[in-house]
Amino acid sequence: MPTVRHIRFHGRGGEGVKLASRIASRALFLAGFTVQDSPVYGAERRGAPVVAFVRFAHGPILERGYITSPDVLVVMDDSLFALPEAGVLEGIGPTALVLVNTTHGSAFAERLRIAGRVVTCDVSTIALAVLGEHFLSSPIAGATVKAAGLTSRDRLLGAVRVELAEVGLAPELAEKNVAAALQAFNQVPEVGLGAACQDMPPASMSRFNFPRLPGRLAAPSISVAANSALHTTAGWRVYRPVIELARCTRCFLCFALCPEGAIGLDTESYPHVDYDHCKGCLVCVAECPPKAIAEVREDAA
Repeated sequence: MPTVRHIRFHGRGGEGVKLASRIASRALFLAGFTVQDSPVYGAERRGAPVVAFVRFAHGPILERGYITSPDVLVVMDDSLFALPEAGVLEGIGPTALVLVNTTHGSAFAERLRIAGRVVTCDVSTIALAVLGEHFLSSPIAGATVKAAGLTSRDRLLGAVRVELAEVGLAPELAEKNVAAALQAFNQVPEVGLGAACQDMPPASMSRFNFPRLPGRLAAPSISVAANSALHTTAGWRVYRPVIELARCTRCFLCFALCPEGAIGLDTESYPHVDYDHCKGCLVCVAECPPKAIAEVREDAA
């Protein structure tokens, strides 16, 4: 049996988790590996947790399903560490490479006591600076390929171009993604793969005998009706809306159009944001007639 290596991506809907896994697997395919990539998500929604997997080997890949013990863990949104149900650190051993998109540097990993070899990179800032939006697929794939020492820079950039052409992205936008991937590639150190993690025991390799997922990974986390008020979506934001009340004309549009009902009115009919349930869609910013609502990067808020 060939040694199969495993990469698991954790991110949020809208950040490009699935495409990041495809770019990484395409780069490995161009390097001559047999590859397999697949995403897992439930009711797809912007900001909701999403997981994607890449397997690669010099030979046939007979495994399927959830990657329980990745050789490389890629965390595209550090707010996911606060969600136990996301299972971000499940199966991480001391030889695993853990790549985290964060502004907090190595201190972040020390505080979480992550077992693996941790590399941090502020991929969000690269994406916002180069692409103008929080779309992380190309730069996070670039950082992953470099940190894990998967293949060459040229194969990575070729993979970005192929995958973005397949999804129909305009050539000028594709080249911006190439630039973002290259910047992330150059910014992270090459740590390399550690000892191979055996994701499934050899006895489970039969196509009729796959391990079952724990219920909290296989099923939605909704357990009772009318519990949305108990679950914060604050971690979904990249930007938060900040209302300048002195410029507000009390037109009520932000209150009426907020898709999450996260904007309420006080006794004087001025709007206020419930940041525990604001997911950062910024509809209010776009629709405010007097431009009294600013978008502020969450880390600076």
